[in-house]
Amino acid sequence: MGWAVNHPVVTRDEQGPCLCSCSCLAFGTMVQEGNGSFKAIETYVEGDEVLAAGTGLTWAPASVVFSGGTTGASRQKFTVLVRYENTAIAVTSDHLFLLAGADRILRRADRLTTDDQLMSPTGEPVDIKGVHIGDYLAGFHHIAVTGKGTVPDTLDGHLLNTNGVVSADYLVQITARSGDVAGFRSSTQENIPVVGSPDYIARYGPSSLQAPELPAGFTDTSPIRISNNNFADQETGNTFIPAEATHVKVPPHACSFLPPDVAEAKKASPKRAFNDPMAREWTEALFDQHRAFYPDVTYSLDWASDEVNAYAWVENGVRHVDIKGGLVRDADLELEGISLVIAHELAHHYGGPPTGGSGLSCEGQADYHGVRNVMRRVWFGDSYSNTVGPAIAQMAAFFGVPDSPTAPGGSAGCAHPAGACRIATYHAAVDLTGKPGCAK
Repeated sequence: MGWAVNHPVVTRDEQGPCLCSCSCLAFGTMVQEGNGSFKAIETYVEGDEVLAAGTGLTWAPASVVFSGGTTGASRQKFTVLVRYENTAIAVTSDHLFLLAGADRILRRADRLTTDDQLMSPTGEPVDIKGVHIGDYLAGFHHIAVTGKGTVPDTLDGHLLNTNGVVSADYLVQITARSGDVAGFRSSTQENIPVVGSPDYIARYGPSSLQAPELPAGFTDTSPIRISNNNFADQETGNTFIPAEATHVKVPPHACSFLPPDVAEAKKASPKRAFNDPMAREWTEALFDQHRAFYPDVTYSLDWASDEVNAYAWVENGVRHVDIKGGLVRDADLELEGISLVIAHELAHHYGGPPTGGSGLSCEGQADYHGVRNVMRRVWFGDSYSNTVGPAIAQMAAFFGVPDSPTAPGGSAGCAHPAGACRIATYHAAVDLTGKPGCAK
């Protein structure tokens, strides 16, 4: 369907509905065959022989029992690019690498640091020169080796030589999602920050968000190229776009969902992981849904930003709505709450008077028109009630106020009303009782 590899896909098994996604290596990653030569990961098919080992690194030919992935280039979010020696490898964030050392432990790609060392196929440590996160334009592919049953404690037959370093096959990847496997204990990785997250940057600096510094002649032996253009040609494969290049610049005259002081304070609120696919895909799906009703707006999700805010503005005659990653990742908000934020920003464009100096609707009007008009238009019939109720409850938690329709006193003018007033305004919009005075 054109989705990125780790896009969560709804399916079901004997226990009911569930989500699945894939863990893979980027097209062009060279994997060692059973005869000792190398070929690209995407060219492997079931029945091929690949060189495989366990934690003892005794290598022997083994049969590929499963091979799958994308059919072509897609924009793979949360790609981790690991630099080592004079090369690099691009993988999904939960790909597992074997670390050097006597313990022979596996480490998720999105928990790697330059303090870690990867393992060569002969057991030598390989220094990591850089770990970067961003979007990757390429296909991705995975293979499972030896068998589809239980992973042995020794990982025999399930470790591969991937571009000169040892990493796990697909069976180990999917087993590690639901529980521990040999060499991988999820509990030991919980305190390691995710690459690109504020905690990671605080410990290791901002380089994980920036473009990697590649040695001279790198592209002569590697298919990976770097682009700082966020709108790089989707048909150009093997292009890494660092997270920093995806930032959206908001003009000073833009209308914001939160005032600066509240937005700054909300940075300290609990957040989902930087590489959580659900929050990002909620927002992207909501953009698609709102675009059907408001097609004249350019929508953007600035995922790499930790700012807790959203914006609306008009520039060169083009209407914009931008949602920052820190808001989407806030633990109080889910799909419904994010929908209300988008409705608020659209209401700045279409809510009418009173308007501010930018010509867009004032904050109280955007709150009221967003829930009264925009959400009713986008969510038809019962889906409106099923969405707006949880949205208001999530917003009450987000603002730290009761979910109450009782409006406080005062008047905000064109500025942001207090949290309790905003919740009362949402309720008034649902009940069609008129905008409360505190929002005027």
